[in-house]
Amino acid sequence: MSRLAEMHFDKIGSLFEDENGSYSIGECLTPSLIWQLRDELEIIDRGPFDQESQYFYSMIAAFVAHAKEFYLGPHIFFAPTPDSSQYPYWASFKEAVGRWRTFGSIFGDSKNRLSFCIAGDFLSEMVPRLISTGPFVLSHPDLHCGNIFVDDDFNITSIIDWSSASTGPLTELLAIPERNDSFLPPKESLVAAFRSGFCQGGQTIEPEQWRTADKIWHFTRLVRMLSVQDYVHFKALYDIVYEKDADDIPQVFYERSKDERGRALYAELLQDEMEWEAKEEQTRKKEEDNDRYVNKSEEPAIAMKLKLMSEMNHNFIADKRLWQWIEKALRPADSTESCVQLAENIDPIGK
Repeated sequence: MSRLAEMHFDKIGSLFEDENGSYSIGECLTPSLIWQLRDELEIIDRGPFDQESQYFYSMIAAFVAHAKEFYLGPHIFFAPTPDSSQYPYWASFKEAVGRWRTFGSIFGDSKNRLSFCIAGDFLSEMVPRLISTGPFVLSHPDLHCGNIFVDDDFNITSIIDWSSASTGPLTELLAIPERNDSFLPPKESLVAAFRSGFCQGGQTIEPEQWRTADKIWHFTRLVRMLSVQDYVHFKALYDIVYEKDADDIPQVFYERSKDERGRALYAELLQDEMEWEAKEEQTRKKEEDNDRYVNKSEEPAIAMKLKLMSEMNHNFIADKRLWQWIEKALRPADSTESCVQLAENIDPIGK
């Protein structure tokens, strides 16, 4: 990686070879702009870019367009997918996943999409704080263990899959590569080992560039939507950028959703959702709909209660605290009694 930092370019984009064997910087083929069907988004500017800000705004635009137009799957902004490393037992993790899925199925597609769009607004406001003073360098956008070959002595022999490589800010190269289990930030020991490689390579990296690289680490994982921990990455980035430990982010999102632009956008998303559901209803069997929760436990009742609480409490987050609390609340009693107790006493903040 330190050797890539030695090659400087005047634009952000991807390398293209002409018929004479010469290379030039063309449109940017970074995953944020072309993966997950984003190559079909004609309105996205793919460069090449002369400035970092143009590059970041383009990635944010692709992120928002994805939220508006494409299937979001497991991405629920204020309900990050349970992470197995945060649960002491596999059974607890599986129960949390089941409750998360049930909650997600009734949460509301348009409301969730609106949260991603509002996140895009916040990201755009952060762009001036993401810009660095370093050169544009070539970086590998999908560097993980599966793309790194080592010998018996753990010396790196080759790195494969450069298809989406592009030039970009130096801080993008300085952001530590993702692991296959990228739910959590890398350990400090791994960060130190990665950064030491640049020092050994003779590079002089300023402290501010490392701090910006930390921001880019979360920014990239959020706008690519490759992690199902969208809120986790957003909060971490928000806290780093504004140097605070914010505990009211859902409330701030709610306030933006109620301004003129937020209401208009929600109406647009809601209309799209209604049209989509009308089309789906034509092909959906009524038996499947009626039997959706047949023979289930108390999960549908819990999910409905959580949905109600999310509407009442504008600072609601369905994260690990909530799922662990529910498991603890249900453990001492039988299902029926526990469900009643939960409905009466559940903490709407999700703690």
